[in-house]
Amino acid sequence: MKTIDRYVLAKTLGPLLACIAIALIAMLLERMLRLLDFMLDKGGPFYLVLKMLANLIPHYLGLAIPAAFFVGMLLAVMRLSGDSELDAIHAAGVGLRRLLVPLVGLAVLLLVATAVIIGVLQPYTRYAYRALVYTATHTVWNSALERGTFFTGLGDVAIMVDDIADGGRTLKGIFLYHTEDDGSTTTTSAQEGQLFRLKSKDFTLDLQLINGTWIQCDSKGEHCMVGTFAKSDVPIDMANGPMTRITLRGEVVKELTLPELWQMRDHPPQTLTRNMLVAELNSRLVRIVSLLFLPLMAVPLGIVSRRARRSIGVVVGLVLLILFHNVLRFGESMVETGALPPIVGLWLPGAIFAATGAWAFHMTSRRPGYNPVSATLDRTSDIVETIRRRFGRRSAPA
Repeated sequence: MKTIDRYVLAKTLGPLLACIAIALIAMLLERMLRLLDFMLDKGGPFYLVLKMLANLIPHYLGLAIPAAFFVGMLLAVMRLSGDSELDAIHAAGVGLRRLLVPLVGLAVLLLVATAVIIGVLQPYTRYAYRALVYTATHTVWNSALERGTFFTGLGDVAIMVDDIADGGRTLKGIFLYHTEDDGSTTTTSAQEGQLFRLKSKDFTLDLQLINGTWIQCDSKGEHCMVGTFAKSDVPIDMANGPMTRITLRGEVVKELTLPELWQMRDHPPQTLTRNMLVAELNSRLVRIVSLLFLPLMAVPLGIVSRRARRSIGVVVGLVLLILFHNVLRFGESMVETGALPPIVGLWLPGAIFAATGAWAFHMTSRRPGYNPVSATLDRTSDIVETIRRRFGRRSAPA
């Protein structure tokens, strides 16, 4: 690797890593607030929130990497251009096409990483996240227990309560009837109880009884013992409850990996259609391949003149990325419904984006210092000025 390549990569990697870190922290913090509110309502522990956030990292990485790579290249080229380093590089006989080599090499590495993240990691972590949400949602009392009614859906435990408060976490007037494997029974009553989730098992709750009495009898009911307690812990296994288990991975199209989408496209499962599989497969491939064309768009937008604002290239570049993302989402929905083939709905916008970048880079490489945004703004300003002068003369008094 030559010195110029290392220098360009050093200028790019700093903003790239900073943008990824900032984007991840911002998105995870925003989601953490929503998950904390969700868990407080469901009575779940904080460690489940951490598990959910960990499973969201691949999803947010898939969104952050293209934008961070684009911004990193923009800032690197803007610094080279604004500090006149680009002029010195051109004076040494190195053109923009040579500067594109390390950026394309970095794009290939990020393409491989994005393919692994989008194609393999995201489907598994999406399913894990959905399983955690299911766990938090279906291991609460207010989804199965009713006031003043015996509930026998917990295996060998029958329970009745007089009142439920705090979203199912506080129980009052508790009656428990527990049957052991040897036939012995334990009857427990308590004034109040608090529910806590055990860290060792996601589907197990701990019922902490307060101020109660217990009666334990053998299998024949001939010998019984009676006792009182101030506090007593009773584990409740919600996995033995009446709730149905979470569906298997693959019944949602976004939970399928790229190889699975390719294999199932002609033989979709009952819950999916061929159009859904084809739309998801092509959408992921277009997003992965589009990383190769980001340098062609970033380098021209990063070229700044002395009189132009540096921020305009970043703003226009981010607008183009957001527009491209939304166009792909619209095309994916059209392909999913069968209104458009994938070559038109997904690959055509990708080809237009790549062709726009190639045209902008070609114009910039032929005319040093040329910025397509500045040129477009100047041309627009000239047209507006011409129209203003022409209509101004017509409206002038005789």
